[in-house]
Amino acid sequence: MMHKDRFSYLFKQYFQKKASPAERSEFMRMVHSAKYDQELEVLMDEYYENFQQQQSPFSAIEENRMLKAVLKAGNPTANVKLPAGRRMKLWARISIAATIALCMGTGFFTYRSYTYHKDQELAASMIRPGSNKARLVLSNGEVILLDTLKNGTQSLEAGIQLTKTKNGQLVYKISDQHSDRPSLIHTIETPKGGMYQLQLPDGTEVWLNAASSLKYSSVFKDKKREVTLSGEAYFEVAHRANQPFLVHTQDQVVEVLGTHFNISAYPDEEKQVTTLLQGSVKTSSKAAAVMLKPGQQSILNIKKEQLKLAEADIESVMAWKNGDFIFKDEDLASVMKKVERWYDVEVVFQDVDPSKIKLGGWVSRTKNISAVLKIIEPIAGIKIKIEGRRITVMK
Repeated sequence: MMHKDRFSYLFKQYFQKKASPAERSEFMRMVHSAKYDQELEVLMDEYYENFQQQQSPFSAIEENRMLKAVLKAGNPTANVKLPAGRRMKLWARISIAATIALCMGTGFFTYRSYTYHKDQELAASMIRPGSNKARLVLSNGEVILLDTLKNGTQSLEAGIQLTKTKNGQLVYKISDQHSDRPSLIHTIETPKGGMYQLQLPDGTEVWLNAASSLKYSSVFKDKKREVTLSGEAYFEVAHRANQPFLVHTQDQVVEVLGTHFNISAYPDEEKQVTTLLQGSVKTSSKAAAVMLKPGQQSILNIKKEQLKLAEADIESVMAWKNGDFIFKDEDLASVMKKVERWYDVEVVFQDVDPSKIKLGGWVSRTKNISAVLKIIEPIAGIKIKIEGRRITVMK
């Protein structure tokens, strides 16, 4: 009984991302032993019990076959017995088992026509995950490639000092805060397959996701601190009671004094989403203006010109910054856009409507693209073909 209680504790710690390295290793050893398969099934049911139900495209028999295959990927000799009771959502049941199998360093599974051939494995192995890559464009047009910039401090235009720390962060400093230095406009841009962190002249911390850009002033002299964002970024704004911080996107403005929030505003997306973690923000568009409380998000539908409030899934929103992909009842179109940006690939759909396919799962963004595709392919019920950096999704 004591061992079962320990397994239950480690399970919850692991999937709430609270487990220490030692606890993670202990949990994986217990899973691999196959002694706790029954407890694992019960915990999987309990863990996802409150998730919103969705229609599975597979029969109960097919779902059980898939789950058996995933669990056996973690322990090929295990005798997996699945309860014949109520059906659980496809992605919830399978993705959690797939997470365990992947974390144990095993391969994945082959299910019916969802085969991952050796040539595909080789092609996938050539597509590495994104990393700290960005370029800084100064007001005079000079371009600095930040991933090749050496650590340390260097002087830029108009008395600006730029420091690149050991972990790759950029820190701005003005040599003389009281001088009449001109306020210059700088732009930091991340490519597909890149992300970056910087500290603005006012002390505000910004994390830029892939394929994003942030335009800002080298000196915040005006009554308002204003920046312009394209793409996705997480902000921890330095508090200045008499100088609000404004983030402009193509279709909205987010105003704060000092707070933590995430904005996703990619030009190729139909929605712009602002998620508040701490403090308060005001989101304004042509349609309306709303005030957010921690745990809420504003969703701007650009085509419909509608701005609404919703409860946020903070874990999913912040997954990119924390080094993960977390998909919860997300459509395939949205998932593959994230894959495109992080792995710098082109995704093409062939006889597939990605907006009608929902899926979920979790995998680290530090893994090669194969780890992500091996979760998506069987759960979404599609086939994936890799040719160079072109990913074709088909039935």
